[in-house]
Amino acid sequence: MRKPEANQAAGAQSQTGVQEPIRVPDLVALGNANNLKGFVTISANVPVVIEFFSAGNPQSDALAVSLEKAVRSLGGRTLLVRIDAQASPEVVQAFAIQAMPSVVALIKGQPVPLFEGDQPLDHVNAYLNRLLQVAQENGVAGALIVSDEFSGPAEPTLPPKHLEAIEAIEAGNYQGAVAIYQGILLDSPADALAVAGLAQAKLLERTRGVDFDAVLGSAPQNQAEALLKADVLVVIGHAGQGYQTVLTRFAVADKDEREVLRKHLLELFSISQPDAPELAQARRALAALLY
Repeated sequence: MRKPEANQAAGAQSQTGVQEPIRVPDLVALGNANNLKGFVTISANVPVVIEFFSAGNPQSDALAVSLEKAVRSLGGRTLLVRIDAQASPEVVQAFAIQAMPSVVALIKGQPVPLFEGDQPLDHVNAYLNRLLQVAQENGVAGALIVSDEFSGPAEPTLPPKHLEAIEAIEAGNYQGAVAIYQGILLDSPADALAVAGLAQAKLLERTRGVDFDAVLGSAPQNQAEALLKADVLVVIGHAGQGYQTVLTRFAVADKDEREVLRKHLLELFSISQPDAPELAQARRALAALLY
């Protein structure tokens, strides 16, 4: 996505505090690993609906029609991004997609699972209306305008090492990203972006190759199982449930194990949006257990 000029920054707020509309070429876009970051940025202004489809799949074909009609009827309050699962397997893996078609959303960069399989148009409308409510509750209530003069939200310029780490993550080289972020933190221990990036890279490496269905269907019997289930829940966008999995174990753990659990939980916290309600709730719960 092209970066806007300074006076066209779509993510900026006017003097009244209202988000300015983002100009886009269409309300439906084709996504892939190369342009996904741009859509993540847009999700700070409007919820972005991501449809994972498989070409030639009857359910995918049917859902595509209903989903596009529903999104267009909302008049720019959300953006639909269609991702071909066969052409972008790395994106499918990153979102832990298990079935085709599947639909998730992004709000402030955080994934929100919506549904799997074909759905009637009225069900799709209901899902999207609920998504807009959740987005508004989280301060995401911008708008899109279809225009030939395409602009995207202004993206902050990242230092070269940060960009290198992000490229490593996108390439699936999570260990490489961990090493880069650790190097950044040696020089700048207070770099919050590096702290969050390191936690994310370590999380992705820990969950690489994990059978998500088996983990999600299990009842953790020990520390390792509890931490793995928490990791998987955070990866698929259920951060609140992930935090609670660790907190449940924390409540019955001894002093030594509690310290391991506490450090792991704080690392997961660093990945979250600072204003996420589930983060505030989990911090309060942890404080109550500690004191």
